[in-house]
Amino acid sequence: MTTPVAPGKRPLVGHGLGFGLKPLEFLNAQRPLGAVTALTIGPWRARIINDADLVREMLVSRPKEFLKEGPLYELSSAFVGNGLAISEGPYHRRQRRLIQPAFSRARMPQYHSVMRQAAEEMTSPWSDGDRLNVWNDLFHLAVSVIGNMLSPGRFPREKTERIVWAVATASAGIGWRSVTPAMWLHRLPTPEYQRFTRAQQILHAFADEAIAVHRSRKDAPEEHFLTILLGARDEHGDPLSAKELRDEVVTLFSAGSATVATSLAWALHLLSHDRKADETACVEIRDVLEGRPVTAADLPRLEYLGRIVTEVLRLYPPAWLLPRITQDAAELGGHVIPPGTHVFFSPYSIHRDPTLYPDPDTFDPDRWLPENSTSRPRSAYVPFGAGVHQCIGNNFALTEATIALATILPAWRLAPVPGARVRIRPRALLEPDGLALTARARTEETK
Repeated sequence: MTTPVAPGKRPLVGHGLGFGLKPLEFLNAQRPLGAVTALTIGPWRARIINDADLVREMLVSRPKEFLKEGPLYELSSAFVGNGLAISEGPYHRRQRRLIQPAFSRARMPQYHSVMRQAAEEMTSPWSDGDRLNVWNDLFHLAVSVIGNMLSPGRFPREKTERIVWAVATASAGIGWRSVTPAMWLHRLPTPEYQRFTRAQQILHAFADEAIAVHRSRKDAPEEHFLTILLGARDEHGDPLSAKELRDEVVTLFSAGSATVATSLAWALHLLSHDRKADETACVEIRDVLEGRPVTAADLPRLEYLGRIVTEVLRLYPPAWLLPRITQDAAELGGHVIPPGTHVFFSPYSIHRDPTLYPDPDTFDPDRWLPENSTSRPRSAYVPFGAGVHQCIGNNFALTEATIALATILPAWRLAPVPGARVRIRPRALLEPDGLALTARARTEETK
């Protein structure tokens, strides 16, 4: 349970205003102040862990002392239930063992064709000179990938639209609510609350429908995602319950669509401003694929494209701020942290630490060449978290991003719209606000 600070001991707002209005600037300003900095958010005491090694110690060596609790998880659980991204303790360990086979590296090739087809369908309506809302297009791509994984036949466009709206609505709602300490405000019957509730209903209804349809199929492939989940058994021989299945499908949509879409949007934004990186990627894709669609066997050979994805996730990690709470008093790096303290760490801030990354705000895929990265500590890169709660879908996300770029880039160069100003909008994810790109078809001369 969270322990409020005694009345009169902390200011009413504390650091919450600066944290809420300009969170990225606030987080970056903490690093020079020390490995662990103290702050107050409303009535709650908090700490920010600014040191990458201490973050890894917290996540990998001592996860039982720093629990996944607090407003972000409470609000997220209201939307996705007690899915793997939210759960904690023995329940989480059971879930992860049951679900892991569906996300293993060996399963990734089974999802490749769905990923490639989604990218092809996304770009098929594009014409040379079109001004694109590329983040919206990529959001539809990511939702359709998951939809086609779960449904027999092609996933309907109308369902894609509804799920995109639901996930975007949830992301916006969770983002501002998680830094608002007055939890009672979140339950007021405002239009925003009603939209949030409607988004929850849409995703829950779809998850229940997809599971029911799959249960009724007599021709469901053994390697199908839902077949694996329905067939999973724990050490007692018990399957996932109906609610547990629904929670995992909802989590898959909410955690696996907006994150991929956002990362791809930032990738295309960065490549639109870096002609050399764009051309280098295209040459590599041309040489490896020789004009054919990308396959599973090609991915290890697309080394530069892989470094692009790695660098994008460094600059714009989807989970940019993550909280924990101390159940008991804990010591970290010589700092005593009282029980009931909110403990935050920011992959965004760690990834832009100049002591870990020279010129940290610069997009440089070659910083991930072996000769440039082998001396960098493992703790310096945490786009998917670490330890027992590391994102189970990390291989899935990396595969989808690489396949999407390998499909889009040979045919299209995305150019920045003159005068467009792209900003980071920190919600549940780091969304690209104002991103507009112009589609330029690559001719034989420009490929």
